[in-house]
Amino acid sequence: MTASRVPAPAHGPGLPLTVRLAQATGNTLPADRVFHPAVDLRDKQTAVLLLAGETPQDGQAVARYASALEQARRTWPGFSTVAVRDSLTRRLLVRVGKCPEQFFDAEASACGLVCGAHAVAAAKPLVPGLLGRDGRGDREEGDG
Repeated sequence: MTASRVPAPAHGPGLPLTVRLAQATGNTLPADRVFHPAVDLRDKQTAVLLLAGETPQDGQAVARYASALEQARRTWPGFSTVAVRDSLTRRLLVRVGKCPEQFFDAEASACGLVCGAHAVAAAKPLVPGLLGRDGRGDREEGDG
């Protein structure tokens, strides 16, 4: 007796991210762009496809972080995420992710961010929200 197979979904949360990326890019993703695809997240259909596995709570968290970033920009004229120190961002990611420092690069790679430096660069817009997350600034001198 053979086990019946559940058919794979054509779209949505049941598909692996690589398949959803292929769908979003029309299956024209060149090999050199696999880890850094040029995907237009402003396109609503693309965003919906790529975020199909996200929960409402994930969406609420994104909205909170976006709000914290906007508030930081209003509160501190000239605030720029580029000016946020890498060391602060890395410390916040290690704390929030409960990841031992020695495994940070491996964890970042496992999440598809290539390495810790790329995770830090990607997370800088989240810093105002991360700082406000537990009420502790955890800032070091010169961090902005």
